[in-house]
Amino acid sequence: MSVITTFKLIPFQNKLVSLSFLASGGVTYLPTTDLFKIFGFIYFSPKLTSLNSYLTEPSLFLLFSVKRLSKVSLLELFPGAGIQYARSSGTFARLVKLDFNSHTALLQLPSGVRKTFSIYSLASLGQVALKNKRLLSNTKSGYWRSFGVKPIVRGVARNPVDHPHGGRAKSIKYPRTPWGKTTKFK
Repeated sequence: MSVITTFKLIPFQNKLVSLSFLASGGVTYLPTTDLFKIFGFIYFSPKLTSLNSYLTEPSLFLLFSVKRLSKVSLLELFPGAGIQYARSSGTFARLVKLDFNSHTALLQLPSGVRKTFSIYSLASLGQVALKNKRLLSNTKSGYWRSFGVKPIVRGVARNPVDHPHGGRAKSIKYPRTPWGKTTKFK
């Protein structure tokens, strides 16, 4: 069990993480789903007893205890691997099928790909926080400049001293090496 004390926004990645104090005395940052609330508790539950009781409180579950077609996020491929799938803002996967004979679960990822996971790996109910991140508009020319990112100039548009592809006035059509040999059709 752990207690969520604060949320922190990682600006360049647009991710929201929560600072959690564990019952064992440890402190960690956890990726946040839309169910996390400040001063809320996070439970690790190996078995899901009642889904309705956990909808108000965020929890980590083993995949075999999650109901079919539920929204899950922050998935690990096999136990102890760490969060690897459905961890981007606003994303979630759906549990399609459980196979107890081979100890695998089939999940449909946000890309539409169906992938097999271990039924003993951890998952969190709900989708990852900041689902409106995609609504941010970065169409202004100075949007990335405000984050310190400079514009990238093509090599063809540069002078020959600055780049091997630069300095041509459309007389040589293909990119060349610094020694004048063509790099195309190799």
